[in-house]
Amino acid sequence: MRTPPAPDSGAAPDPAKTLGARVRELRRGRGLTLKQVGEVSRLSHAFLSQFERGLAAASVSTLQRIAVALDTTVSALLAGPAEQGVGLLRADEGMVMPGAEIPTGSTARALSRAGFPVQPIEYTGGPAEFGEYFEHVGQEMLYVVAGRIELDFADGRREQLGEADVATYPGSRPHRWRRLGEEPVRVLLINAGE
Repeated sequence: MRTPPAPDSGAAPDPAKTLGARVRELRRGRGLTLKQVGEVSRLSHAFLSQFERGLAAASVSTLQRIAVALDTTVSALLAGPAEQGVGLLRADEGMVMPGAEIPTGSTARALSRAGFPVQPIEYTGGPAEFGEYFEHVGQEMLYVVAGRIELDFADGRREQLGEADVATYPGSRPHRWRRLGEEPVRVLLINAGE
């Protein structure tokens, strides 16, 4: 009989399990069942159960739906415990957000800690084609750091934005964006919940 190896105390925690555990803790703290969160988020309680145990991954849009159901933000779900005083995030830090709608070679990185009043997310790479529309609480500001993008609203309005251009809009207005051309893009999205 083989003895299983001792756990490596220096190993980094599994981000999926950490995120799932954080969602479970928040859900239970609010006195909600998986079924209740599923009804609000339009996700099955079976998926939510697997997600909370770190057995299923969630896209950014799915995380947004879970956050809304739990009356919080994606950044709060992804961030570690709130710190007192000054928050500092180095270039190689921050929770990289998982997601099926984030194309290969692209990243989405949460830039704030739990409890911070705004939700900044840095996207690099960017999709070449439009994905699904996003809707969420609060106001959103989109700042193009590098490259060119096209911002599309479900009501038919489209805007092309280049480096240093800014767009602001209500998060409740269905919106999405895509990269224009082959040049890599870097976009900063800031959501201020209401």
